[in-house]
Amino acid sequence: MRLTHALLVIVDISGYTEFITKRSVSLLHAEQIITELMESVIDRAQHPLTVNKLEGDAALLFREYLPAAGGVCTRDVLAQVGGFFTAFDACLLEVTEKRRFCTCEACGSTTKLRLKAFLHAGEIAVKQVRQFEELAGEDVILIHRLLKNTVPEREYVLLTDAVRALAPDAVPTLRAHPENVEGVGPMTLWLGSPAGLPALAASPATPAPAKAGEPGYARENTFHHLPGRAPGGLLGWLAALRARWLGQ
Repeated sequence: MRLTHALLVIVDISGYTEFITKRSVSLLHAEQIITELMESVIDRAQHPLTVNKLEGDAALLFREYLPAAGGVCTRDVLAQVGGFFTAFDACLLEVTEKRRFCTCEACGSTTKLRLKAFLHAGEIAVKQVRQFEELAGEDVILIHRLLKNTVPEREYVLLTDAVRALAPDAVPTLRAHPENVEGVGPMTLWLGSPAGLPALAASPATPAPAKAGEPGYARENTFHHLPGRAPGGLLGWLAALRARWLGQ
């Protein structure tokens, strides 16, 4: 076990509870959609920002930092979080398009889903439990408590004072948001829009997925409404499923 300073990030899908209320094929499709969206987000995380664990409709990420480099690290994490929203929006458009002919309630409700992000900084304990790396400490508890709040928007970024102090000018559009955090008491948090987050440094563009009729278009780009199929998008299962489809 070791103690370290870390930036903590939770990304959470708004509307999940309402979305996962159906049964049979609709529930299967709902879970497929949530999995695709969450994978699109966490796939954008760049080292040293690391995914620690998935928590249903949410994911916990962290980045260790030295106090002297806290500002630089915070700006990088904020920029990556901005990229999460971009990836989520692109995936949501793709999912909505390929499922437009499905009549189940889950596939018809994708536009109600949004992403929100929470950021906090503090000292955490990193411990190894068999093959799992666990994060512990008051600051880990605190960031999870932030998920229960009074913010009326469905898409937003919420920072603690600790994050804002590390890079006070990184997001100039933040506004103060008072919150009575469970188990902590009154806090002033900082609320902002994803559009106000700093941009990542330029990197080679990723080619857009091929459309039907274009070279490179593959069967996995097409949604098949087959209730008997196993859920797609799950790590491990997805690779095997694609291999079977492409081999047919």
